[in-house]
Amino acid sequence: MAFKSMPARKLDEAIKLAEATGVGSELMETLIAARDMFQRRDDFTGEATSDHSKTLAKIEHGTYHHDWQGFYDQGKIPWVYRPTMFSGRLEGQFLKSLVSIHKPKRILEVGLFTGYGALSMAEALPADGEVVSLEICESLKTLAEELCKESHHAKKIRVEVGPAMETVKRFVAAGEKFDMMFLDGDKKDYLNLVKVAFDENLLSEDGTVLVDNAYFIGGAYNPDHPNHSIAMEFLKEVKSRPQLHYVMLPMNDGIMMIRRMKDVEREAA
Repeated sequence: MAFKSMPARKLDEAIKLAEATGVGSELMETLIAARDMFQRRDDFTGEATSDHSKTLAKIEHGTYHHDWQGFYDQGKIPWVYRPTMFSGRLEGQFLKSLVSIHKPKRILEVGLFTGYGALSMAEALPADGEVVSLEICESLKTLAEELCKESHHAKKIRVEVGPAMETVKRFVAAGEKFDMMFLDGDKKDYLNLVKVAFDENLLSEDGTVLVDNAYFIGGAYNPDHPNHSIAMEFLKEVKSRPQLHYVMLPMNDGIMMIRRMKDVEREAA
């Protein structure tokens, strides 16, 4: 099941409304053609992206077939998680490609979920590389480790359980550094995590911060969405910093890449 953006979901709603109200055939055909274009574009994107490893395929299957309602009923997670929360093949292969280009040694991931993103990045790390993944739920750590265990890259992943901000503050106090950060946890933490990365130098020199769900589940472009104010505050803070370079990639729910300007704009000869 591919990620479906808010505009695509709204188009589905428009088609159902048009069917119910009996609009003209020309308008209906146009709406259906637009929906089909969305689907064909997604299909082409999938065909134009390398396949994932057997273990990543297992994680994908396990994520979609896990009993999330049962997990919630047992008190193992704070709400009923959706399988579409996982990174997916397109984003996973993007992360893997970026790691292979950037060549980091240490990556900090905030938000493990079922381990798909962590393993995607770990597959491109050298043997002595490390993904440190922060996860609030012990049960998800156990589940992800079970899903990842067949991969020989799983040994590059270390999971820390606890609130993300408390953990990163501990890392800062210990003088730890990361070459890349992938933010995919609580959206309310994004702003403070970026501040810690650049103001307290948790991010190494020439490092990169990747912000997943940078459209904030559609809140960035929907003024009525509960995430709208969080999205706009985040963007305002990033744009207020002339020392940062940032770019938005319209992949899934958006990925923002943030780097220090001095690492992007080099001095002329």
